[in-house]
Amino acid sequence: MSSGRVGALVVATRQSQVVYERFYEAQSEGEKAEVRGAFDQVAGPAAAPRAVDDEELVGRFRTSRVVAIPSGELVFYALGSGEYNELALTELLRCIIAVYRELFKSPALTAAALLSNIGLTALVVDEACREGVVELTDRLSIQKAIAMRLPYEAPMEKGKSTLGKLLSSKEKAAG
Repeated sequence: MSSGRVGALVVATRQSQVVYERFYEAQSEGEKAEVRGAFDQVAGPAAAPRAVDDEELVGRFRTSRVVAIPSGELVFYALGSGEYNELALTELLRCIIAVYRELFKSPALTAAALLSNIGLTALVVDEACREGVVELTDRLSIQKAIAMRLPYEAPMEKGKSTLGKLLSSKEKAAG
C-alpha cells in the first residue's frame, strides 16, 4: 500500500456480509480477502456482541490502520496509511454515516436502505473520498455535491429538489 491514502472503504453487516465496498488500489481477490479478514478481526461476528453503536474500534493491517464503526445493523470500515491515521479515518466514517442517516431519514442504518438506494450510496462515498484521497468531511458539503451531480430536471413539484423527489419516491414505494 502506498503511503498517504485510504486503501478501502467497506460497509458490511454485523455478520460480515459485504453490502458495499470500494478498494482504491489494484488488488487481487486474495489481497482483498486478507483486508476483509483484518476488518473481521477488528469488528467481525466475534466482536459484534460487544460492539456498541457509534463507537470506533481500531486495529492494524500490515503497515496500515483499520477503523470500524458499528451503526445499526451495519459496520463501516476504513483502511488507511500515512497521514490517514485513526483520527482521519474516524472523521471520514462518521461523516459518511451522518450523510446516510440524513438521506435515508433513519437513525439505525440497514443493509436494505443502502442497497435500495445503491446509487446514492455510491455517490456519498465518491464525494467523501476520491481515488483514496479524502475530499469532503462535511455532511452539508456532501449533500450539495450529490445534488449537483444528479441529472437536471425541470421543476415539476414546487419545493422539491431532484434528491428530495428521489427519496420521497423510495419512501412511497416502501410504504
